[in-house]
Amino acid sequence: MQQLWTWLSQGWSAALRHFPALVLIALIAEVPLTLLRAASSHADNAVLQFLFGLPAIALITPLAKAAAIVAINRWEHGQKGAVGAAFGALLRKFPLLLCAAALWAVAVFTGVALLVIPGVIVLILGQCLMGSIIIEGRSLTGAIRRSAQLVRPRFFAVLALFVIVQIVAGGVGALLQAGIGLLLTGWVLDFVCGALSSPFAFAPLAILFLRSSQLDDAPATSAEGK
Repeated sequence: MQQLWTWLSQGWSAALRHFPALVLIALIAEVPLTLLRAASSHADNAVLQFLFGLPAIALITPLAKAAAIVAINRWEHGQKGAVGAAFGALLRKFPLLLCAAALWAVAVFTGVALLVIPGVIVLILGQCLMGSIIIEGRSLTGAIRRSAQLVRPRFFAVLALFVIVQIVAGGVGALLQAGIGLLLTGWVLDFVCGALSSPFAFAPLAILFLRSSQLDDAPATSAEGK
């Protein structure tokens, strides 16, 4: 419970403190997702609508999350140019990150299609996948092992975190739609609300990786000091 509160409090604190920058990072996901939503709304075929839907979100959203991890990590170390560094790291690691996101998405959807629960397990065990690649520079297989290593001891706390941030981000988005809906409509409204609500999900999940990796590395660092 203490870990969960740490991730939430520090994540939302970072989201509020660096809100404009994190909204800019959220555009990594929101721009292509808005375009895909617009395309799917004109698709009559159910298969095309599906291809424009959840799989696209599963592929694109982790990329924005990866950039957010880089930015928050730099802010915590007092380094400047966090947003530029985040975009730069994303471009350098883009093929590997996209491959990891695709593999993760396939595994999650396969697990959900089979018995639901395996898909949920894979979804949660992969929550540190992007950070392991973009911060620690691990290979695809190394990042998969690392993410499972970090999440497994705190699985239910990570599950609770994931559920809470989705609910909160969804609630923020709904409030924004109710207010901004008086001025905007359609895909423009969805785009603005998505960009403004995303930091409340990205930031705690970024803190999850940063704190979990620090805790996991602490014993090794201590042993080396001795």
